[in-house]
Amino acid sequence: MQSGKTAAGLSAQLLGGATSKGFGVVYGVILDENHEYIKNREDVVGNESSFIGAILYKLTSQPSSDKGSLPVAYPFDKNFKNIPTRNETVEIYESPAGVTLYRRIGNEISPNAQANEEFISSTFGAVPTDSDKTKDIKKVEATGTVRSNVNENKKYDGLGDYFTRTPGIHKLKLYEGDSLIESRFGQSIRFSGYNNPNKKFSPSIIIRNNENSESRKKPVKFGVEEDINRDGTIVAITSDQYELPFQPGVIDDKGKSNFETKPDSFFNYPTKLNGDQILVNSGRIILSAKSGEMIFYSKKDYGFISDGGLSIDNKLGIDISVKDDFNVITNDRNIAFHTGKGSIFLGNENLEPLVKGQTLVDILAELIDALANQQYLTPSGPTKVGPENVPTLAKIKSKLNTILSKLNQTS
Repeated sequence: MQSGKTAAGLSAQLLGGATSKGFGVVYGVILDENHEYIKNREDVVGNESSFIGAILYKLTSQPSSDKGSLPVAYPFDKNFKNIPTRNETVEIYESPAGVTLYRRIGNEISPNAQANEEFISSTFGAVPTDSDKTKDIKKVEATGTVRSNVNENKKYDGLGDYFTRTPGIHKLKLYEGDSLIESRFGQSIRFSGYNNPNKKFSPSIIIRNNENSESRKKPVKFGVEEDINRDGTIVAITSDQYELPFQPGVIDDKGKSNFETKPDSFFNYPTKLNGDQILVNSGRIILSAKSGEMIFYSKKDYGFISDGGLSIDNKLGIDISVKDDFNVITNDRNIAFHTGKGSIFLGNENLEPLVKGQTLVDILAELIDALANQQYLTPSGPTKVGPENVPTLAKIKSKLNTILSKLNQTS
């Protein structure tokens, strides 16, 4: 290192040539084109979107009586905006092109919000205007009492128009070499290589939305890990030594799941969830292919395990082709094919119509009755009614209903 380079110079080099102007306190954030700063300036018409994400600030080194209009600073990284709150302290830079930029800084114990909600009013105090001073003089002359200056900066108290502190949001526990993105709201993306019990190189990406309520009960001074079972939504892309401690269903504070169904039909369910894998765990998952196909491939078995039902609503047909047995176990429940006027085909060679059981019984009963009442004409006259084995025919008739299935029906 050359001895002539100062720390400030190195900092400027590391920040792409931008030089630090000091620290500023945020008075407001321009979130959309309806912000008063944009609406009150004619020179920004047609260029409103360029101000979105910018802040109105005052340098902490400015005197409290400085009544100049608040300057604007833009996000340091235009592609990754980390929006501060009102009353938050940020670092202000000036780019080589003369554009003022800001970056969030600080050593907050929680990523949610640690700014002093009265920082502006307590730091800069009352800001009397010239008209205020004139009025004070007149009041002194008229009444002999001096009017107290109203702290105009009190209107900036708070963290924003609707932003409030959310207690219990933790920072994530770190592993050597990690790269993390953490928001104020319990959202995070972790790129890690060693976040596994054995600390063996096993790259993983964990995306989390919303820290769970159980985790937020812990002291905020300690870092926490993503909880793939309890956090709001988790997408885990893991490998090798990282083993997913996955439990289906909703997990209570004692670690017990409310999921009841076991994978009885999934004979080769994995005993360990490690290796290259993806987990998506959320309250609801919606997959949609709005204009093309949805295709699932699996080298090994795949299964659907649910405490609820399975339904398929198709505009077109369903084709299933298997190269092994097709087993359906209903556990004493019904199987119903409601085909309307459509047909059911069992087999595909030498097909014949199925027999209606009750209709067959009725016809056979009529046939037996006809046999029991038959009479022949002879040269010497008609025979008596019925053959000698009428009792046998009656016995056969009494057993006709035994040919009917007690479970299965057709139309």
